[in-house]
Amino acid sequence: MANESGRVLVATGLSSAIGEALQSQLDRTWNIIGVGRRAPARGTWVEADFRMDAARWVPALATVVERQGHVEGFLHLAGLVFSDDTAGVTRDEWDSQLAVNLTAAFVLGQTVRPWLQSGSSVVLVGSVDARLASVAGPAPVYGAAKAALFGLMRQWAAEWGPQGIRVNAVAPGALAAGNGPQGPGASAATGGRTALGRLGRPEEVAAAIRFLLEGDSSYVTGVWLAVDGGLNLRY
Repeated sequence: MANESGRVLVATGLSSAIGEALQSQLDRTWNIIGVGRRAPARGTWVEADFRMDAARWVPALATVVERQGHVEGFLHLAGLVFSDDTAGVTRDEWDSQLAVNLTAAFVLGQTVRPWLQSGSSVVLVGSVDARLASVAGPAPVYGAAKAALFGLMRQWAAEWGPQGIRVNAVAPGALAAGNGPQGPGASAATGGRTALGRLGRPEEVAAAIRFLLEGDSSYVTGVWLAVDGGLNLRY
């Protein structure tokens, strides 16, 4: 799949703890195009605020991708969460969370689709919140957006599979960094609800993403891969 110019990965969320870990794990044959509010540690940067109209950043991304002429990987890792009960959710919080977690994934997929080819891999990063409500606090909009991302993954896997394009999702559980439980008490309580008895590490989620991007997962598509340490296996 690699050629003289290397493999191209269009990715969001690279400034997150998972994104930073992923960049250190990825083979140097990947040419990264980072899309977001901050520049990636390596590769090309397309500045974008996913809460804003996509017309502000899609043309710049399309220009960069067209210059490459091919895309072997697309990763949507960017996320936004506000923890609030349903009565307290504002319209701005609803719009912002759907824009970053779901709409951006769809628009990015539309944008890069013409350059995806047989052997290309798409990875959407969801969350266990798509299927479980956290006892640490409600996040109804975030959970709804991540559940919709799961549906989008399955639709794309079915639609693009005949062209040899794989589409999968990774669902991280509670991590010891990033948006994980705040405070030692919450961390211990959440870790205690996993089969492994601890919180996850960003590099463990990054390793799952890397696996799905690479050829070792060439017969894996339409999968929702939970990286959650066996969260809530007991009742």
